[in-house]
Amino acid sequence: MNDALRRSLQAALPDLDAILHTLDGDLGATIRPAGGPADTAPRHPALQALSGAEAGTHLTFEGLLGEGGMGRVRQATQVSLGRKVAVKSLRPDARRPDAIFSLLHEAWITGRLEHPNVVPIHDMCLDEAGEPLIVLKRIEGRPWSELLARPELLRERFGVEEPLLWHLQILMQICTTVAFAHSRGVIHRDLKPDNVMIGAYGEVYLLDWGIAVSLLPDPSGRLPLASEVKEMAGTPIYMAPEMLCQPGAVLGERTDVYLLGAILFELLTGRAPHQGGGVMEVLMRVVRSEPDFPVDAPPELVSLCRRAMAPAPADRLASAEAMRGALQDWLAHRPSLLLTSQAERALAEMMPLLALPAGAEADPEAQDGARRLRYKLLGECRFGFRQAMAIWPENRRAADGLRWAIRASLEHELAQRDHRAAAALLPELTPPSPEMERAIEALRRENEAEARRLDAARSVAESHDLTIGVRTRRFFALVLGVLWTALPLLFGHIGPEGLGWWKVAGPPTLFLLIVAALSFWARETMMRTAVNRRVIAAMVLACGTLLWLDLAHYLAGLDPAEAIRVHPMVVMAVIWMGVATIDARFWPTGLAVTAAALVGMLAPAWVLYAFGLVNLAMGINGLWVWRVAPKPQGPQTSG
Repeated sequence: MNDALRRSLQAALPDLDAILHTLDGDLGATIRPAGGPADTAPRHPALQALSGAEAGTHLTFEGLLGEGGMGRVRQATQVSLGRKVAVKSLRPDARRPDAIFSLLHEAWITGRLEHPNVVPIHDMCLDEAGEPLIVLKRIEGRPWSELLARPELLRERFGVEEPLLWHLQILMQICTTVAFAHSRGVIHRDLKPDNVMIGAYGEVYLLDWGIAVSLLPDPSGRLPLASEVKEMAGTPIYMAPEMLCQPGAVLGERTDVYLLGAILFELLTGRAPHQGGGVMEVLMRVVRSEPDFPVDAPPELVSLCRRAMAPAPADRLASAEAMRGALQDWLAHRPSLLLTSQAERALAEMMPLLALPAGAEADPEAQDGARRLRYKLLGECRFGFRQAMAIWPENRRAADGLRWAIRASLEHELAQRDHRAAAALLPELTPPSPEMERAIEALRRENEAEARRLDAARSVAESHDLTIGVRTRRFFALVLGVLWTALPLLFGHIGPEGLGWWKVAGPPTLFLLIVAALSFWARETMMRTAVNRRVIAAMVLACGTLLWLDLAHYLAGLDPAEAIRVHPMVVMAVIWMGVATIDARFWPTGLAVTAAALVGMLAPAWVLYAFGLVNLAMGINGLWVWRVAPKPQGPQTSG
């Protein structure tokens, strides 16, 4: 025996040794008090009044129906009415005064309680030996405990598909019976499935009132008073703490409420509430009264059971009728609660998805699948909780579940920085949350500022994207490369020998006009990006600078040969500037024009031919470079 457990029990139960002596037996069987004084029971007026009423005159016994610790029940025919009855009497080896008093006591109480769920007593009489016989209604049925242990019997006999609902309806009838007994000042003290009989057609009978006591004084002396109970009685594995006869404990209606809660516990778990490995453990379970439930037990019934089985009577449900009403409410609200449970399962499945950080899956398809599943589960939650509240507006579980689902989803959208999705959920959050509203508004401003920054960055990236207008630039390179190669060579061969101003200024003038015409024709593409605009600007700058210098030389009265020497220098500067700022892949053209500039300085007469070769090189360079443009860093747009 565990010494620490014994010391704990000793503190709560000063009479522990006497209790342990009393419990030396089956903890699932009823413990009965010793009964009335041995010398007074046989002389009780009620017993003496039965003298002369002999059983043989109106009963024909036919066989044994059952036998218990002190009594036995036989089947008989009541001759006067020709009906089958059950006759309860003492076993021959148990005919002691206290046992006689106990049998009488049960008959007196049962006879006082005329109720459809209490077995009627048809008569009381004496047998040939002068021992009392109780004539009862003959019940054909099974103990409730057997139907609890064998659910298949419910399906076979009553077609029951949901055993819990059926058993709860039985318990409600027991609550009604107990409430009736309480209205007559009687508490049962031994409520358990073993003491309930279910008839062949679903009739419900609460049996074994042998240890019942009265809450009201009984002038006849037939019923013991609850306030005078000094001995422990009842079934240990179902007992309320006060039934252990602790100091100051008082039996009352809420003692039976505890026992009704203990039956509900068994309906939910399949076992009695105080089962344990031994007497000490059972007693500790009775004292503590801390029932534990399976995780799938209906929460409302669990809460009801805990209230009914509270250790202190003042903390329990007020009455058996209150217990019945709570069960009736649960049954009435069950469709709403089923919808709530389904929505809660969807919510439980959704919560891990809400916990995923942004970009948790590397695969975009996986991200999209998780998002679709999350929205699907949220839809199921919202529908289930709302339907549950439509059926039962006071369903707090559904209201709390809906609020939690919306708030958790809203917080997830905020974490994902999706202010639009969060704003769409906000009206569904009840009660409204100013804090959430402020957070969404702040996120909206941040997102819009970020979008503006991205747009600006995208615009800059697009302006420098070499892939935009690449086909047009290739066309420019082809056309201008051919023309600029041909024009210097053409002007070098036509007209009088030597350089004249028209040979010097003619090629850049024609080239400038052609560039202007082509630019106007392809303006939508060539003006779209900074790169294309710089290409056009470079060509215009080169031609314009050459013409300006030619004009300056002409007005200064200089020789055309002096002007032509400067042309390669200007073009070289523009080309290398383009290499640095537009596209570095034009470095071969830069080298070619540098060589042409050297030719211009040393042999001005050959400048036009050198220019033709440079322009040819630049055209070929452009066709090659813009044949395969480098991959852009920003968004791609074809041109």
